[in-house]
Amino acid sequence: MNVLLLGREEDCRDYLDYAEQRGFAVRFFDPPQLTGDDREQWRRAVIDAARAAVDLDGLDDVISFHDSYQIQLELLRGELSLPTRDIDTLLCLADKTRFKAHPAVRDHITRHIELDPSAKAPQALAAVTEALSFPVVVKPSNGFYSAGVVKAGTPEDFPKAFLQTKRVCAVLREGNGQSRMLAEEYLDGNEYAIDGVVSRGRIIPLQVHRKLPPLVGPLFHEVAYLTEPFDAELGRDFSALLADVIPSVGLDDSPFHAEFRFDGQGRLRILELAPRLCGGGTTTYQQLRICTGLDAYDLLHRLGREAVDPKPLHHRVALEYDAPIERSGFLKNTDRAVEVCRKNGVTTVHLHRADGQFVLAPPLNFETVLTAYFARDTREEAEALLDVLMTDCTIETETEKSP
Repeated sequence: MNVLLLGREEDCRDYLDYAEQRGFAVRFFDPPQLTGDDREQWRRAVIDAARAAVDLDGLDDVISFHDSYQIQLELLRGELSLPTRDIDTLLCLADKTRFKAHPAVRDHITRHIELDPSAKAPQALAAVTEALSFPVVVKPSNGFYSAGVVKAGTPEDFPKAFLQTKRVCAVLREGNGQSRMLAEEYLDGNEYAIDGVVSRGRIIPLQVHRKLPPLVGPLFHEVAYLTEPFDAELGRDFSALLADVIPSVGLDDSPFHAEFRFDGQGRLRILELAPRLCGGGTTTYQQLRICTGLDAYDLLHRLGREAVDPKPLHHRVALEYDAPIERSGFLKNTDRAVEVCRKNGVTTVHLHRADGQFVLAPPLNFETVLTAYFARDTREEAEALLDVLMTDCTIETETEKSP
């Protein structure tokens, strides 16, 4: 199979390993940013840039795991007569402001307002105080990896949260052309995520992630996903909400990653719905393989070409550990963190950055340093393992680069 992947090679090591094992030929393309709203101009810009960068002849599939490349992906797929998804749907899902404004979504979200990105903190605080109740969460409209998502418990906390999010929005605008700021009322309940696929109009949840430790702020970067196969009986509330939202926004023949949180009254709310695999593809693939024996990359290649009906082959518990960065700085002793994972029976470990490279700590980081995947038989075993990893497997940094 000849595959064109929209993204950077260094961010897709998991898929590259998968492709190499199966004899796939993979080429990479970093597509141009889309500007304005002329879709024909978008199409020409993407196609011309792609043809200048890579040979499009003989491609069997074009894929991307990147939030910001889903529109460019469909434009290329359409040019090559591959199955495509609806552009309006992808535009809605790419930006939380549009998503939250959709009629099918309004009843399933917390109260929120859009903030003027040019406003100063006192002006933004006045708008938030008038419209919402504290605590609130400030976030970019098109962020990912929880970058820039910050909780302000009180009005006094708001200026710091506002400035942190504003910095991330500025970075996102440089890469994606737009990024607005949202403030929303904090939901005081556990946070979950679901990976699945939509095939020929049928919504198929495959696995459910519980984010650990519980995310209570002020930052919301999860350290771990404790993942199990989706249980239709236990997950009835999730299924009902997805059944309301997914057909209404028009998503079909696509993977999805949906994030949820319960409010203080036990009502389920949706935070976002992304039309892609999770974690650069790696999270969905590795966790699904452990939990169910299913192949997420294979499903991705088949969606739109045929109806898929995946059935779990077994039931296990998976733990994804994203080693936390406590302080921004230059990396050191990363081999020690990898060794801790190996001693604890890691299934797969990816070290994404090397000693000496500079990394940012949350809420400013967009990338991970080390992710590791573990298989366990029970939830309790996975939780016990997380306790060990959070003590022994940490990312060390130093303020000055070692010679």
